[in-house]
Amino acid sequence: MRIAIIHTVGSPCRCAEALAGGLIALGHEPLLVNSEEVEFHASSLAGSCDLVIDHTDTYHGKGLFRPLVRLLLEAKGARIVGSSAHACLAADDKAGAKRRLAAAGIPTPPGIIVASQEFTVPEWLTPPFVIKTAFEHMSRCISRVNTVEEASRQALKLLDDLSQPVIIERYIPGRELAVSVLDGPEGLEVLPPLEWLTEDRGSFLTEEFKLQEQTADSKNFLQSELPANLADMLRPLAKLAFETLGLRDYARFDVRLSPAGTFFFLEANTTPSLEPYEAMATSAGWAGMSYPELVNRMLNSALKRYKGKPLQKNTLLAIGLSTGPVEIETPDGIHPPTPSSIALAQILDIRPGENVLDLGCGSGILSIAAAKLGAGIVISTDLNPEALDATLANALRNNVEKKVRVAAGSWYETLDTPLFASIGINKFDVIIATPPQTPGPRPFGPRYGGQDGTEHIFSVIEGVGRFLKPESGRMWLIAISLANTRAVFDRLRSFFYEVDVVKETERNFTREEYEALEPGLFDHFLGLREKGVADFKEVGHGGYIFRNLFIRSGKLRPL
Repeated sequence: MRIAIIHTVGSPCRCAEALAGGLIALGHEPLLVNSEEVEFHASSLAGSCDLVIDHTDTYHGKGLFRPLVRLLLEAKGARIVGSSAHACLAADDKAGAKRRLAAAGIPTPPGIIVASQEFTVPEWLTPPFVIKTAFEHMSRCISRVNTVEEASRQALKLLDDLSQPVIIERYIPGRELAVSVLDGPEGLEVLPPLEWLTEDRGSFLTEEFKLQEQTADSKNFLQSELPANLADMLRPLAKLAFETLGLRDYARFDVRLSPAGTFFFLEANTTPSLEPYEAMATSAGWAGMSYPELVNRMLNSALKRYKGKPLQKNTLLAIGLSTGPVEIETPDGIHPPTPSSIALAQILDIRPGENVLDLGCGSGILSIAAAKLGAGIVISTDLNPEALDATLANALRNNVEKKVRVAAGSWYETLDTPLFASIGINKFDVIIATPPQTPGPRPFGPRYGGQDGTEHIFSVIEGVGRFLKPESGRMWLIAISLANTRAVFDRLRSFFYEVDVVKETERNFTREEYEALEPGLFDHFLGLREKGVADFKEVGHGGYIFRNLFIRSGKLRPL
């Protein structure tokens, strides 16, 4: 598998390097990506990587923004190892996470949230205090103070410097534990806790401490030895915290065990360090897992979630035309050529040297068919940039790149631009269009064609007079009988002397297919059929058929 690792450049990259080594040991192909460039790479990562491991520390310099990295990846369809962007934000929002954990019965240090310059430390909140920002991590900007006055000054300073809420909470003395949770085939597993050792056991882990590289000889941690009753108490609490925050696959909690024997959950970390001698991997080792086995557990947990949702790959079709076979590659998000488009490509009457306009080119099958038939220049238009890129790529794949030009725009709009003027074509010999024409009560997606399906078809027909040669020019159009074909023919005949149905094919469909696009859509079809607008028939066993009409129109009437 090809697996991307997103990491923050400028912070220690040991974690990303360790992950890459673990993936290589498992036979996978790692790809390291700078989180600061994720906007540019999210689409390609979603389409080319089986999984993505996001271990961003800060994004554009702020811990507050790091869930955006995962959100950008998810928006493009990337398959994430670990928690979702929403869960990452919930965990990184220390104030919100404290409220959710406390509501679930999980002890957290009592405290207050400071969100403005006007606040008062209540009487019930007594020193010593821990002062920290609501969204930073790695112990950045954290301090311990011993008086209310110190707490107020430090909170106001952080509020002013970082422009984010500040938490003032009761300092909990005791033992500092790193509690790692890992999903697996038998559910959540709480790994043996690691106990951090600082010079002052009453202190806390500073940013400097956390940035130290842990090695096999490190002396600042040990496997925590908890009495059986406390260990039995910690495991269900850790699992409950994991579930309460909606986490996935793996996470680590910073936990304080107070002298009275209470576990206080301080923070949740959805991107714990995965270096071989850091807390997560060390705890996994104590549980009998090697480092590659730990990484494999993380991957398998994610793969189980995405089972039945295969990585979207480009679709490659070999299509036979009268001029010979062509190959059309279609990226995710662009519909591959439909049987009706392929059928139209096989009957086009393009003559050598004729100039062609393909309105709504999709992945380019009709443009390439026209070029293969000898067209001089083919102008391919579409609103979708990915469709234009696909058409260019397919023109190159089929050796007609010198004939095919693409332009972004809706129907004829792009022809009123300097780009079109520079080509020097005033009128086209052939215009081809297969516009969306599925009728519906309201817009529901890219196949929507208006109430009776004619909205886009009429736009195509009504612009033809400006751009088609009047005597020899032809328009090729596909109309489906779910739409108001009677109105389509009336409109065509008002523009052309010759309007002929050259070919018909049938298209099978079910109620469920269209109800999945928009609830109530099939009932809309039935209503149109009752009015004599739509034409389709039942064929038994819940199936229906409508017709594809391949219409060739010529000899424009005077405008």
